[in-house]
Amino acid sequence: ADGRQELLLARLVPASRLKEAVGASLASLCLGPLGGAQRLGTLVDCLVLNYRLRQGPGRERGAEGPLRCCGCGRFLGEPVTVPCGHTYCRRCLRRELRARCRCCRDWLLPAGGTSTAAAPAPLRTSVVLNRLAEKWFPGECERARAGTRLEELLAQGRFREALGAVNQALRADSGDLMLRIYRAESYVGLQEYKTAIEDLNFVISKMPNWPEVYFQKGKVLQDSGFVGDALQLFLQCLALDEDFLPAKLEVEKNTVQLILLLQSLGGSDVLEPVSGGLNRAQSAHALNSTKDLAKEDGLKRVSSEPLLSGQGKGALLKRKLSFSEQDTVVCEDGRNKHKKQGESTKRDMTLACGTIPGDLIDVSDFECSLCMRLFFEPVTTPCGHTFCKGCLERCLDHAPQCPLCKESLKEYLASRKYSITELLEELIMKYLSDELFERKRIHAEETAEHSNLTKNVPMFVCTMAYPTVPCPLHVFEPRYRLMIRRSMETGTKQFGMCINYGCMLQIRNVHFLPDGRSVVDTIGGKRFRVLRRGMKDGYCTADIEYLEDVKVADQEELKKLRELHNFVYNQACSWFQNLRNKFRTQILQHFGPMPDREENIQAMPNGPAWCWWLLAVLPVDPRYQLSVLSMMSLKDRLIKIQHILTYFSRDQSNISDLFTSCFSCLLDEILGSGKHQV
Repeated sequence: ADGRQELLLARLVPASRLKEAVGASLASLCLGPLGGAQRLGTLVDCLVLNYRLRQGPGRERGAEGPLRCCGCGRFLGEPVTVPCGHTYCRRCLRRELRARCRCCRDWLLPAGGTSTAAAPAPLRTSVVLNRLAEKWFPGECERARAGTRLEELLAQGRFREALGAVNQALRADSGDLMLRIYRAESYVGLQEYKTAIEDLNFVISKMPNWPEVYFQKGKVLQDSGFVGDALQLFLQCLALDEDFLPAKLEVEKNTVQLILLLQSLGGSDVLEPVSGGLNRAQSAHALNSTKDLAKEDGLKRVSSEPLLSGQGKGALLKRKLSFSEQDTVVCEDGRNKHKKQGESTKRDMTLACGTIPGDLIDVSDFECSLCMRLFFEPVTTPCGHTFCKGCLERCLDHAPQCPLCKESLKEYLASRKYSITELLEELIMKYLSDELFERKRIHAEETAEHSNLTKNVPMFVCTMAYPTVPCPLHVFEPRYRLMIRRSMETGTKQFGMCINYGCMLQIRNVHFLPDGRSVVDTIGGKRFRVLRRGMKDGYCTADIEYLEDVKVADQEELKKLRELHNFVYNQACSWFQNLRNKFRTQILQHFGPMPDREENIQAMPNGPAWCWWLLAVLPVDPRYQLSVLSMMSLKDRLIKIQHILTYFSRDQSNISDLFTSCFSCLLDEILGSGKHQV
């Protein structure tokens, strides 16, 4: 029933049938607080969608620069790169304005966007991006630091002191929109709501797509007692940014007021798009007239005597604040005065930083501190340092800590979410395109070298592997972590397992453990002979030559080969069935069932699969197994296997003890931990 009702709401509201949605919401809220709250969330989402459908395509955001916050769209002061790879100013993250990234909708917090019981990790400034910001735009960085100091004053409740500092800053730069926000917050702390609204209206006129301004304005109206008008602004904020967490919490907190608002408006125009001038007039009207508000707008006011200022509590404002034809500028006393259209302030646009002088762009600012080359796929760690993705992975193979500051990166390693730092990569593409082209060329050459499956093939010199037979591996050494990663990145997903002769292993799956170790599921492929040995970054390599069985063309010889094949196959089946149940069960768990007999015994270049399965489970000396692996004659291989089975069948009582001892050692090696240790 809950699911059907949520689906009903989702269909009703976008179609502008808000009256039915209101009735459904009222009915659902009667079913219980938990279920009602969940359905209310669905209703709010539908209302936001309804607003978007009526609003049409969104307007363009404010002026953009090379360093812009993904959240507020302003200058990227004190940049912090989040796990998804996008970068926000510290202010947006410190205030916890959203649960998801505005660009990719990934969670900004771990564990599905919810804070853990432990204290949240400190926000670390991205060292490389912050260094670029200080070099390119020192003035903007100083303004960002001044904003941080103002936030500290506001957090401590020192509103009068914060107001004085803001007014002083505005006299020097009256177009700084962030200062207007801080001054509005100071006025709210002093309960001077009218003046706070003036500042917020000015910001909206300059940046109409900034969600936080609508939320701040809604909070002012809510503190004044006009919950209905505030709810509209909260919903407008959510329409611009559906993951703006404070606005969503405020809407859910005012459940009854939201339903009453929808009822009173009948679902006709509750979410009509609000222009800057109309919105300001409505907000001023809400602060100035209580009777007209109830009649004309149908908004429910919670308090009949809202607090409008610190000096006249309970008194209603008499001056309307309509700014459809004019804006405001700051005066010497810190108050606002009207400014006719066409006049300009010192910094009307949010960003006064556009192009970067060519002499300030230095390739050394974009170099990885590990490889000393231009960043390739740059990733930023939680401690704020940036490296090439490949360089960082190689360092984490050896120790789970930052190569520069030595801070623990165990959680970062466990998540294995090495997201590319989008902004840094965009800057490199824009300003260092030639250097990036050369860097990509070198990387492509290195990748091609690692992709060669005959020259310098990566090798495990460990144990025996056989065609078509599974070979699980537990990889923990740093050199082999690198080898497996390269095999995956190049796309070959292959490496060799050998002594003098060997078998290529095809990677089917890799399961990474939290500490960087991995369990690699592989299966045997082609056989080969080693021609030349080498070394690459700590692991073995080899030039190899692939082996294939020599096919029998003579029909008489082929007939005899089939007879031998069938006899040895039946002998192998009999041997396996006579094993103790314990050993037979363990073999089946590790290697799977014995492959069926094949009709065309020469179809595969390595011969019948059951031969290799049997050779893998037989408890014989590895040197004997190696000799069979190197054979290019199916007849010789069958004769060898026949000799082994005949030997085991001579004296079952004595051979049983030998088999138990040998096979137990084999099981301890490959079944004790479920895999070969590499």
